[in-house]
Amino acid sequence: MQPKHLHDNDPWMLAEHIPNCDLFFSTIWMKGFVDTFDTHVGKAYKKILCRYQDYNLWFYFGKDDSYDVGEFLANKFIGEPEFASETNDQIVAHADKLREYSDSIPQTDLHTLSDRQLWEIYDTHYRIHQEYYTWGWMPVCCDMFHGNLTKKVKDYLTGIGVPKETLNQTFVTLTQPTKKSLILIEQEDLLRIAQKMEQGEDIEEDLKAHWQKYYYTKHLWVSGEYTVDDYKRQIQEALSSQKTAGELLRKLNDDFERGKQEKDALMGELGIAGEWRTILQAYGDFMVTKIYRRYAQLLAVHHMSPILREIAKRKFLTEKQIRFVMYSEMEHLIMHDRFDENILRERAKECVYYSERDHEHVFTGESARDLIASLEEDIDTDTQELQGETGCVGQATGKVKIIIRADDMDKMETGDVLVSIATDPDIVPAMKKASAIVTNQGGVTSHAAIVSRELGIPCVIGTKIATKVLKDGDMVEVDADAGIVKKI
Repeated sequence: MQPKHLHDNDPWMLAEHIPNCDLFFSTIWMKGFVDTFDTHVGKAYKKILCRYQDYNLWFYFGKDDSYDVGEFLANKFIGEPEFASETNDQIVAHADKLREYSDSIPQTDLHTLSDRQLWEIYDTHYRIHQEYYTWGWMPVCCDMFHGNLTKKVKDYLTGIGVPKETLNQTFVTLTQPTKKSLILIEQEDLLRIAQKMEQGEDIEEDLKAHWQKYYYTKHLWVSGEYTVDDYKRQIQEALSSQKTAGELLRKLNDDFERGKQEKDALMGELGIAGEWRTILQAYGDFMVTKIYRRYAQLLAVHHMSPILREIAKRKFLTEKQIRFVMYSEMEHLIMHDRFDENILRERAKECVYYSERDHEHVFTGESARDLIASLEEDIDTDTQELQGETGCVGQATGKVKIIIRADDMDKMETGDVLVSIATDPDIVPAMKKASAIVTNQGGVTSHAAIVSRELGIPCVIGTKIATKVLKDGDMVEVDADAGIVKKI
């Protein structure tokens, strides 16, 4: 079958750059975006393309296609507010289903499993994880790439008399979550352990219990796992602020409660009721369910890693080669030894994956390089000002530190401006030190926006090019109220 949309007139648009990612994980959602995303939404993407270089991933949508899908879903949420609420409920339900299955994946004695059992584990995980995306991707789809839902909410606020000067602040207040995210809950858990330490209690068992609960949240997306010592360091860093653990805990809770009260008061002041109140409540909940589903997802890919290593061992392949096998190829590889070791080796170095409904292909060699060349964009790296969207209001000035993954965090100092492609749970300790956060990617429901609101840190998201224009040591002025970052 020849692809219908690979060379159509809709230009490719970079959606995300994800470090430490592979074909195994990414094709779960990429294939789902074109094949199954319309299950509940009513519309799927026409095409998706992904470039891999080692364990770096860049994926692309058709620019017009991604706008159309985002607009379709944003209109559905506005027209059917209860569907937005249902989406949050379904995200939690499917995350729980993924977590429950992940907990059943064997982690030891894998040599006792038959090839058939290995395939069944792989297949079941893939199907549950892809089904989870039919709901989990909705809040991202309608806001991260074109701001479709944000624009509609801001148009509504303008229509009821909110002035331009306070529009961003009003929007942030009204979309504030009224439930605590797992990130905030984890931070509270750790501070309670720190309280025990301040009171002279032995905290070793508490730290081990904390580790057992959260160790996998560093697994983005090929490797990573927290240690007990990591949590000890996080406690030490938290207490270096000259505040007690109790004071820090109270501040987290007071800030959260204040956000809820301010949201409720502003709703009343503006006379927001009925369907729009439902929409704004669901919008805030999108941020909470985003983290909830992410934690389930991290557990899933963490627990699948031993399965991948066992398959690789049996087939005399490297783990990296196995991570570049498509789902459609895996049963033949496991059950019938049908694979080309050289092709897998080439994919693991550099390849391009393309998918549309009922079609997928991995390009390598010259054909992959030709596609990659067609994706390159010219960027003005001399620009002195970046424009993005408000993740959390506020202003700050500081020294830039580019933080992509946990290995970069050692260079982060208190008061620096953290600049990243997109933040993830593994760099939260660095985010706590930041005077401001700036990202290339992200909508209002992105990780950076969620954490910055919970920590009260100014945040500008969706600049597209911050990590390409800024470098370590640059001094910048961040006006998150206006979504502007200036070199100074």
